Amino acid sequence: MKKNTKNLRSLFSVFAVLGLVITALWWGANTSTINAQAVRGTLFDFTGNGRTDFTVLTIPPAGSADNVIWKVAGNPASPVPNQAFIRYIAYGFGTDVIVPQDYTGDRKTELAVWRPGVPGVFYISQFPTGTGGVMLDRAVPFGNTGYDPNAVGDYDGDRKIDYAVARVNFGILTYYIMSSNTNTMRQISFGIRPGADIFFVVNGADFTGDGRDEIVYFTVDANDLTTYNTFDAVTGAGVSEVNFGNFVTDYAFTPADYTGDGRADFVAARAGAGNTIIWYILNPVTNTVTATQFGIGDPDFLANDRPLRGDYDGDGRHDIAVYRRSNQTFYYISSQNGSLQGQKFGDPGDTPLGRFGTF
Repeated sequence: MKKNTKNLRSLFSVFAVLGLVITALWWGANTSTINAQAVRGTLFDFTGNGRTDFTVLTIPPAGSADNVIWKVAGNPASPVPNQAFIRYIAYGFGTDVIVPQDYTGDRKTELAVWRPGVPGVFYISQFPTGTGGVMLDRAVPFGNTGYDPNAVGDYDGDRKIDYAVARVNFGILTYYIMSSNTNTMRQISFGIRPGADIFFVVNGADFTGDGRDEIVYFTVDANDLTTYNTFDAVTGAGVSEVNFGNFVTDYAFTPADYTGDGRADFVAARAGAGNTIIWYILNPVTNTVTATQFGIGDPDFLANDRPLRGDYDGDGRHDIAVYRRSNQTFYYISSQNGSLQGQKFGDPGDTPLGRFGTF
């Protein structure tokens, strides 16, 4: 996705209204807060220890019939020679949508893809922590080609990710959600926000702190302003509409809890001066923005670090994190104590799993 430096004024006007606090490093953890993420599976945690694992994918070229190769290193990786937990798994194809989540409520991420078709199908498999191969757990027909399965989330609050897809038909955006609690489907329809040129469906996120995700999508208007739209997943009532970030200059993120209050925050990562990356995080509860410099950037976000999602230190809060393609290394700032951490894993050309859900 090409980035450039135009239309900065619109984003900084948003920051001026909200109040900008510059931090040299990350703030300390609020250990008294129980994050909703702590009672359900942590994002991309295949081993079930509450930390996002170091995972990269080898994605076959377009037109290839080869499988996607999932390469997973347990977090933390054992420093003892030959003792690190590492699995290489062939699962899915290059035309599938990558959608790993905790669909079973065991607080472990399952291998998962959604395969377009009539119907589209979610393929879900337990991650093999032993030496055995992958056993398909379920194949769930849901949606059709042209639908977006990135709509998944825990919309009923039962600690299991619900199957969900979204589509646009004659300008109307409709979510179809299958409750993992009641095994019933509901649909919620919205009109696309007037003036929006494009929109992106992302995973659900909990903005109210009740342990139940809200529907989230964001739009990009003619001035490249990113607007996050959130709705109650049961009633369809609007929760918020927040302008945050410039889609051309910034990476947009699926909202998640970075501040430790148990509610999702908005994130935009911008390539700054001197090949830096500035992470802007808006806490909608306090209506304040913090900015943290971390990573090596470039205007197009193509040559250097790739911003990532995930809770790599296991404290229930997402961390500021990047994957450095030049040396195949994950780097992150621990939100628990502010320390810089790194883990080398992957091969040249691999795609870090944590980049899914960033735009």
